[in-house]
Amino acid sequence: MTDTGDNQITLTMKGARAERGVSLADFESFVDNFLAALRDYDRAGRGQQTKKSGHPDRRAEAVTAFRLVGFRTGSGIATLEPELISEDDDEEALFDEEPISLTTLKALTADLSAVRAVPPSVIESLGKACRAAGGDGSLSIALPGSASRPLLVDKELLDRVANATTEPEPSEVTTISGRLHLLDLEPDRLGIRTAAGVEWSCKYPEPLEERVKTMLDRIVWVTGSGTLTSPLRGTMTIERIEPVDLEQSSLFTTEQIDEQVLASRQGISAPQGLSSLGVTDWNDASDDLYLAALLEK
Repeated sequence: MTDTGDNQITLTMKGARAERGVSLADFESFVDNFLAALRDYDRAGRGQQTKKSGHPDRRAEAVTAFRLVGFRTGSGIATLEPELISEDDDEEALFDEEPISLTTLKALTADLSAVRAVPPSVIESLGKACRAAGGDGSLSIALPGSASRPLLVDKELLDRVANATTEPEPSEVTTISGRLHLLDLEPDRLGIRTAAGVEWSCKYPEPLEERVKTMLDRIVWVTGSGTLTSPLRGTMTIERIEPVDLEQSSLFTTEQIDEQVLASRQGISAPQGLSSLGVTDWNDASDDLYLAALLEK
């Protein structure tokens, strides 16, 4: 189960209007624009239209599921924890997964830190979030478990990101494995999240639809033509999908068995010697070969 207490995020607002804390109106503006940036970043990563109007859908709610657990003055210092909620109304949250809100924030922070191009609407919303603390406003993002310094988001960084003209070299991928956590039948699309937190948006051919339906919320292995577009995002056209069965075979048991019983079952009554391994003549050359095998990488 994911312990959100170990996933605390610190957002620090600085600016002329945040020197002695932040007014409620300014904080509301900051929150609205910060969440809008996350929603648009996620939509763009899945090839959807940004700046979507109307009430946020379930996916958008999951992407922005954070709880405010602390606020300090000195500037505006907010402590957040991600909430683990399902992305679909008919799906239950999987407690062994990283919350998608934290995954999305990590991916956005990584792109900003590397000055990679992000959607204009994301830059616009982050700019408004910074200016909620004043014309000189900035936002510092400290992620949980990160050894690096907090990311400072200010006008200078956002201008550099806006002017980024080179995209990172895409990495071609032919196979992935992870949990099939999202299925959309119209269009034929599914979402796979790997153990490393990479979110794959996948298309699949119609003949695979009935097979795909049986694998929702299971660990799957797929092959096809894919591209890793950022450290935590990728797209793939699937050609084949298979379930990954994690059931423990009868070879293993949690019951402790006495070594004499095991030896008896295998017909072992005495030390076997090297001859049992097919070695008939061990010499100095054998020592060298054995050592080389141990050191081989």
